[in-house]
Amino acid sequence: MLALCAPATILAADFRVENRVFVNSTKEPAAESTTLFYRGTVYDFLAKPAEVTVFDPLENRFVLLDVARGMKTELSTKTIDATLVRLKRLAENSKDPKVRFLYRPEFAQTIDPTTNELVFESDWMTYRVTTVAADDAVLARQYRQFSDAYANLNMFLRPGSRPPYPRLIVSEVIEKREEIPTGILLVLKYQRGLDLRPERLRSEHRLVKRLLESDHDRIVAAGEQMASFKAVAYREYENRSEETPR
Repeated sequence: MLALCAPATILAADFRVENRVFVNSTKEPAAESTTLFYRGTVYDFLAKPAEVTVFDPLENRFVLLDVARGMKTELSTKTIDATLVRLKRLAENSKDPKVRFLYRPEFAQTIDPTTNELVFESDWMTYRVTTVAADDAVLARQYRQFSDAYANLNMFLRPGSRPPYPRLIVSEVIEKREEIPTGILLVLKYQRGLDLRPERLRSEHRLVKRLLESDHDRIVAAGEQMASFKAVAYREYENRSEETPR
């Protein structure tokens, strides 16, 4: 096992990605985070609420750190994946075409000749993606691995939320092009409740191909928090007085 895992550690790039998420036409971001890739482990620092998500692909786990409450919880990616597989099997029997699409999406993929955006079009949703060259296949692969795992985690943490499978298709295409997304616009065309307007979710991502001294300080602090925070079951960890979109 050690021999199999060693190359993953060696072939790891260190870099950072700054993220902002906007909902519809709002000018202020609904969420902001900084994602640090360091020696094969990924540290995602959410600004509000103050939470750190640590992804360790070699150990197949996420560690969530609630900075305000001094709590931590651990989730196995195998548990997350098994839950999503079970939900996908249930969705296959759905008579709702939207549900079937969300779990087995198909897009018409094009490149906008005017904006050079990658376009993923369907009757239910459209992605428009701007990218930048990673200039490093390892970096592109690391980014996709975390992006996919994080998308799966989000659905696990929020039952009933949008399944990750459409986004996984987008991530696969971007990685094959050895690129990193700099902007993603998602337009949801299906009705949500009584609101007939399409929902627009926009994210911005700024890639920096090195870590700052302050980044290393944050990584060290996260390691200390992992060692000192009280370990609790996820059910206790998720019992918060308020939720903030990620």
